[in-house]
Amino acid sequence: MPVIEKVSWDKAGAEEIAYRFPNLSLKYGSQVVVRENQWAVFFRDGKAYDVFGPGRHTITSNNIPLLTGILKALGIMGNIFECEVVFVSNSQFRGNFGGTAYSAPSGDIKYQAELGFYGYLLYKVEDAKLFVMEFVGNRGATTSQDIENYIRGFVNERIINEFGHFDLFTLTKNVDITTDKVALKISDEAGRIGMKIIDCVFEGVKIPEEARRFASGLGAQAMTMQYMKETASELKGSGGGGAAAAGVGAGIGLTMPFMMAKQLQEAQAGKPQEVVICQKCSAKNTAGMKFCGDCGASLLPTPKVACPNCNAENPVSMKFCGNCGKPLPKSTTETEIICTKCKTKNSPDTKFCGNCGEKLSQ
Repeated sequence: MPVIEKVSWDKAGAEEIAYRFPNLSLKYGSQVVVRENQWAVFFRDGKAYDVFGPGRHTITSNNIPLLTGILKALGIMGNIFECEVVFVSNSQFRGNFGGTAYSAPSGDIKYQAELGFYGYLLYKVEDAKLFVMEFVGNRGATTSQDIENYIRGFVNERIINEFGHFDLFTLTKNVDITTDKVALKISDEAGRIGMKIIDCVFEGVKIPEEARRFASGLGAQAMTMQYMKETASELKGSGGGGAAAAGVGAGIGLTMPFMMAKQLQEAQAGKPQEVVICQKCSAKNTAGMKFCGDCGASLLPTPKVACPNCNAENPVSMKFCGNCGKPLPKSTTETEIICTKCKTKNSPDTKFCGNCGEKLSQ
């Protein structure tokens, strides 16, 4: 392989972000010419080493210390050595993005809307060595087109992932705030691959009319009831199991919980289903349940203590009345005996646990 006396990226196009010179035989004294808007990165065996900024550089052991060190470690150091040089543009680039994403499950029927999005990205390389390591070393990109395709996919993937964290109500009412949060996430993650996001502009987010109706309180209620009616009809005709498992209903393609269909049937029969709202996560639970089926929090009412001065009820954990400020009686919970076996709280005059029968230590 002939020894290269000079390396330069002279024909860089306006849309080209990088160019790779593979399998070069260089020597001490060879020149690397880097133009004003470029970097030159020395690359060998899948790893990026020394970086040259703009200027005409004569190769010496002093200005490529990292590559020289690895060559010495490999025992192949001589006047002539082989490596690759990857030129990277530090100009600003624009890339378009667009696609479809789904919102987080919303409402009782866990409705997920299919959203369209499109926009553009202004970006540039900020860390040439890290950029080359990520794209050329880790991802095997060999052309500017490979890199542009990856960046477009990178942005679309992050948008799809982030939209999946926002329910439809948030997306519909706060589109600008939501897209700003998504853009910030993209910018943070881009820094990990050596890029700087100058601007991320959403030119449009398409929310279907059905989704907009669902995002209104009345619309969500109407769609839920319609879904429940259709599912209840399927359950009645098939015995209940098959239709519920298949999620037959409003055509949304999501499973309809059997409990909701049962609630509808009981309501139609004049027996409304009683529910308890979890104070921690606001999930609906069937009356009689002791713990929330969604987050596990206790559904039991908070113990109260009456103020001896004004008779206002206060949580037992409070020391002073929230109505008049007078001291409250000492809570009996401070003297309760906790069972060492099942952790149930028992009154101080109890000798055996009321839950498991274990003898209590006084």
